[in-house]
This record gives sequence, structure tokens and C-alpha cells, in this order.
Amino acid sequence: MGPATYEPIELTGEQQQYESVYRIGNTGFEMYTYVPETAERYAAAVNEAARQMQGTADVYVITVPLSSGVTMPDELLGTSLFGDQKKAESKVVSMLGDGIKAVPLYDTLMSHRTEYIYFRTDHHWTALGAYYGYRAFCQAKGITPHELTDYWIEEFPGFLGTFYKDSGGNGEMGANPDTVVAYHPVTTTARLVFTDQNGQETPWKIIFPVGDWRADMKYNTFIGGDNPYTVITNPEVEDESACVVVKESFGNAFVPYLADHYHTVYVLDYRYWTGNLQTFVRESGAEDVVFVNNLSALRNSFLMGKLRGIID
Repeated sequence: MGPATYEPIELTGEQQQYESVYRIGNTGFEMYTYVPETAERYAAAVNEAARQMQGTADVYVITVPLSSGVTMPDELLGTSLFGDQKKAESKVVSMLGDGIKAVPLYDTLMSHRTEYIYFRTDHHWTALGAYYGYRAFCQAKGITPHELTDYWIEEFPGFLGTFYKDSGGNGEMGANPDTVVAYHPVTTTARLVFTDQNGQETPWKIIFPVGDWRADMKYNTFIGGDNPYTVITNPEVEDESACVVVKESFGNAFVPYLADHYHTVYVLDYRYWTGNLQTFVRESGAEDVVFVNNLSALRNSFLMGKLRGIID
């Protein structure tokens, strides 16, 4: 069986390089290089977490490539500005211990690369991209995912994200904002409470209507945005199943899909949460721990230090 082939993407539109963003027409891409030292620190951290939780919880590691590794036009894909993210993902996965259930997403997302799986004006994946990540997780866990047609969909147009900001407010991007498409969980009774950085608990919606929010804030429709600690409880799942998601902001669009499969979903943003993961998992009774990180986070020494801080 030969290598997989994917839908081609042609290079069209004006090109412009900013400090860390490369613009092609109305679409931005994050420049990327693989940093071995921090990738090794990531693998060591999750390996240690898995060692600590052996016999207590299953550990899943979801590695999310950037748009520059997937929807970048073929002519620039894998060049010096946009390192080979398939190779980067493979290196990370190869360092994970045998007890970890790796969920690599490069090939999965490449097979959908001409769909709206990443924003054009922002660095995140869309809820559609996250949905394909959710399907891959379900396959790894051995459960049946919901179909897209099962969800109630809301759309919030007018989103201008980080790439737009980093371009200095490029006019072509500004004239073609993104639309944030959100898929509500199938359950209608699940409830979310987040704890902010001041320790304040707030009941919230899993998908919050952000139609009238500022153009740069609309990704926050997902689970209330970046908070240290979030709990989603679904009374329709009557067992005591629970999972812990350890994430940065790419996890926000992914978490809502899990609400249909667990009685409780605990979400820890390791950039802000300062507890001990092993203690938390033991006391919560969670059966699954899911690490969700994009490849850019895995080259950030500060973030890898924060992650290690909740494991040691």
C-alpha cells in the first residue's frame, strides 16, 4: 500500500510575512519549526503522568498539527518556514511509553484538508477540525462517536482572531472574517461550571451565544474560554464515568464532544491550574486522562514547564 494522497491546495493570493505569521491572501499561517528539547520534555511529562496513574486511569495523548502543516498550499508545505509536521508528530509519538494511547491527527486532518477545519484569521482549529479529532479519540477508546447530523449547530460570523491581530489588521483578512461554527452536545441537560483565575465559580453554557461579542472574542463560545478549572456534568450518563482533559486553548473546541460520553468531564488548563494531576485523578475517580496539545505548544519551554509543574 503506497503513501496516502490528499486533495491538493494551490498557492494563490498575495504573500506577506509578519513576525510569526505568514499571510496568503485572506489566510494566515503560523510559522513552525520542531524543537527537540521541548518536545522531549513534553513526552517525558506525559510518560511520568502515565507511570503515576498506571492501573488507575488510561492516558490518551492527542497531538494537533497547525494549519500550516495541513491546509498550507502544497508549494510551501514542509518548507523551512513551515517544518514537516507529520515528521514532528511522529517524533513525539515515538517517545511516548507503551502504556499511553496516542491519538495522532496529522493524517486524519490531512484527509479533510480542503474542509473548514482551521480558521483563516486565527491559529485555532475550528469545531469541525476538533470533531475529526474527537472521532479519532473515540476510535482509540473503542466507543461510537456521534455523527455531525446529530448536533444542533449555531454559527457566529465576524470572527477576527490572532492572525488578523498579528498582521496589524490586514485589510484582506478584515474584509473576510471567519465564522465560528459550534456543535452543541446531543445532551440537553449537561451543565458546566468554570472556576476563573480569581477562584470564582460561574455556571455557564457549554456553547455560549457569542454573536454580539467582540470580533476577537468569538472562539470563547467553547466552554467559557480559558479557565483554570471547568466541570461538565451530564445526568443522562448514569454511570460514574469521568475523564480529565489536560489542555491549552485547542482543547476548548474539543471538550464539548466529550460531554455526551461521560457523567463528568473535568477540564484542567495547565497554564493556569496549579494542583497535582495524580492526586486530582485519584480523588475524582476518573478513568481517562486526555492530553490535548497543538504542536506549537510543544515547542514552548514555559508551557512545558507549567505542564510538568502539575505532574511532579
